[in-house]
Amino acid sequence: MSAVQEIVAKRGAPPYIIFGPPGTGKTVTVVEAILQVRRHNKDGVILACAPSNNASDLLLERLAKFVENRHMLRLNAFTRSRAGIPNKVKEFSNGDGSPFFNCPSREELTSFKIIVTTCMSAGMLHSRGVPAGHFSHIFLDESGQPTEPEAMVAAINFAAPSTVLVLAGDHQQLGPVIRSPLADKFGLSKSFLERLISSPPYTPPFKKEMVTKLVRNYRSHPSILDLPSRLFYQGELVPCAGEFSRSLCEWGWLPNKKFPILFIGVEGKDLREGNSPSWFNAAEVSKVMEVVKSLRDMRRNKPLATEIGIITPYRKQVEKIKGPLSKERLAEIKVGSVEEFQGQEKRAIIVSTVRSSLEFLGHDKKFNLGFLFNPKRFNVAITRPQALLVVVGNPGILSKVRVSSQNMVFPTYALAERALERVPALLHPEWIIHWLPDSITRRCWQYS
Repeated sequence: MSAVQEIVAKRGAPPYIIFGPPGTGKTVTVVEAILQVRRHNKDGVILACAPSNNASDLLLERLAKFVENRHMLRLNAFTRSRAGIPNKVKEFSNGDGSPFFNCPSREELTSFKIIVTTCMSAGMLHSRGVPAGHFSHIFLDESGQPTEPEAMVAAINFAAPSTVLVLAGDHQQLGPVIRSPLADKFGLSKSFLERLISSPPYTPPFKKEMVTKLVRNYRSHPSILDLPSRLFYQGELVPCAGEFSRSLCEWGWLPNKKFPILFIGVEGKDLREGNSPSWFNAAEVSKVMEVVKSLRDMRRNKPLATEIGIITPYRKQVEKIKGPLSKERLAEIKVGSVEEFQGQEKRAIIVSTVRSSLEFLGHDKKFNLGFLFNPKRFNVAITRPQALLVVVGNPGILSKVRVSSQNMVFPTYALAERALERVPALLHPEWIIHWLPDSITRRCWQYS
């Protein structure tokens, strides 16, 4: 509520940040802020952008419950096909019913009170001559994901001194996808949001007129939330999820029924097929399938297939898991990379880390592959579940990773609650991470 009040009352620069960690209702806050601006500012004109079509469509669908289509436009790129677009989004979209979209005239565009589009497609407004200052408010949702030039398409072209610019996102989750080492060297892997929030006057302690940090998590069981809260959010996240987050605590595989997290140790092999550059781990595939079948066979509170997600970093592992799922008539279970799960939640998440050989870690680090050298990717993976998190991996490999990684914390965290399967013989005192809270460290030493 404080974020909404600040935005409604704000006039002009500097940009305002809604820092929204996982499950804290960031997009809900953005939607409410847009609606309140419209209610309290009759002359307000709003541009709402997101980095992807999916994120933009989500904004539109939530706003559509309260705004008529004569007041709001979903501006789509020329190249976007109508196939697969939700019907509600089509009702608000530009175009004349042809297979692809066109761009309305300047007069039509300026007649809408709210325009929802992607960061890049906002450039169509500029090409039609919509001037800077036309929009009283510009919202950039998921602003930790686009590159800074993408974000600037909306910010520079349309912001005037009186424009309120709002960035909503989480710089601790996945940032821009940069494949060029040169672009990375010159800073394009850092989003506009991350650059701002790491620079005065946006650095902690946050000034309420500059930043609102959302801390109430409505998604995850307290035990699932605890580790990412400590590692990435200064321990400030407050568990506020309902009883649904405890709905899988009676799953038979859990050693601790109050701790719906399980780390399963698997010593498999890193494998490739033919000329494919991607990796898979057959032993982990088998274990993942055992977990899925066990969840399917629960007598009470069993999760639906659509409520289960499987995250793994390698495309070949995705393929190897999808095959047996289809044979078991469980094809509705979503399997994909971390990037495919950002912004989503599932009742149960199973993570397959794949790596079992030290010799390939250097390759992963060089090309930024897998979970082991990317804390942001790790953060997204472990913050998707609502009620159950299962991680399948080689504890010996995870314990060896020391540089730019938080993954070695996970087996230790599970060890503290005795939430492990088939790994006690592999545990060693050097796993203990001394900057974890003393209470967890002491429990780890006692158990090891």
